[in-house]
Amino acid sequence: MTAYRDTYFPGTEQLAPDEMRVTALGTGRPFSRLAQANSGWLVELGNGDVFVFDFGFGSFSRFAALELALSDVTALFASHLHVDHVGDFAAYWVSGRLGGRVDRLDFLGPSGSEPEHGFAAFSSHQLASYSWDRVTRTGLMPVAGDTVNVTEFEWSAVDVVYERNGVTVTSFPAVHIHDGAVSFRLDWAGLSFVYSGDTAPNRFLLEQAEGADVLVHESFNTADQLVRKSGYRSDRAKGVGGWAHTQPIDAGRVFDLTRPGLGVAFHFNNDFDTGFEVGEQIRLHYDGPLALADDLMVFNVRPGEPVRTRMAVASTRTWPQKRNHEAWNAADLGERPVMADWLQDARIDFTGSAGG
Repeated sequence: MTAYRDTYFPGTEQLAPDEMRVTALGTGRPFSRLAQANSGWLVELGNGDVFVFDFGFGSFSRFAALELALSDVTALFASHLHVDHVGDFAAYWVSGRLGGRVDRLDFLGPSGSEPEHGFAAFSSHQLASYSWDRVTRTGLMPVAGDTVNVTEFEWSAVDVVYERNGVTVTSFPAVHIHDGAVSFRLDWAGLSFVYSGDTAPNRFLLEQAEGADVLVHESFNTADQLVRKSGYRSDRAKGVGGWAHTQPIDAGRVFDLTRPGLGVAFHFNNDFDTGFEVGEQIRLHYDGPLALADDLMVFNVRPGEPVRTRMAVASTRTWPQKRNHEAWNAADLGERPVMADWLQDARIDFTGSAGG
């Protein structure tokens, strides 16, 4: 069995060639909070590939805390277009341009029942809404980071949406509120990672997740907790927690039917007075390996070994990583936009540093 430290310290452990590391970047509910960001999951592979599954509000700060370079990111996948799953789109894109990336980020996401509900429309509107940001950085930051590569795939199909460098990512429909949500399965070197996104229990996931090394499946707070802690009316609590999402007791049934190497429950407020009850409900039907996810929880996966679960200790004051800054400093910056004469004339240059 591989020896690991009890705590994961980012940057101190090199992955083995046949190893996968999964890190929780955001595990909470749509209400983002300091303890738990919105949904986001990082998958690092021993071949050097780095993938992000969902990028909800606050999740990018956890990515940065792991001292990872945005130039290392291979691709980002969106499970659906709720803001708690895609809210940090601009954070990854713009931070990459600022922090050492000299090519475009690859984003992949599902279509919808209508064109305006698809990932391509979402991405184009994101880019358009940050037009001032894009233009004003031209001439100061590499032009290549000005936009992104967007791939929209059919949400209703069970299909391979990414296949490169020995990695296969399969998308399949999720049952979540409306048409257009998906779940994902990643396969590489005999290892597998399945991410439910938001979903009610469904046959697609049971088929795709059977025997996965790591199954990250949503398990919303119980209806009683929603009433007690959030003030939901009872019928609405049941609708949100049991129709739009997966109740903990049903997450246990999913884990029991799929028998993953490790079942990981997420998408609930994991507090001292709620997490234990969620775990109890899951355990009513599932007796296998289980983790109740919290931000910066780390899972190391090696062939033939139990999944190792730890917490990362990460810095709160990281700077952009400098691994690619030589190329970044040499990259084409484009033509700087012209400031209005009257505004430029108002500048007071105390040190003579405002030229160029």
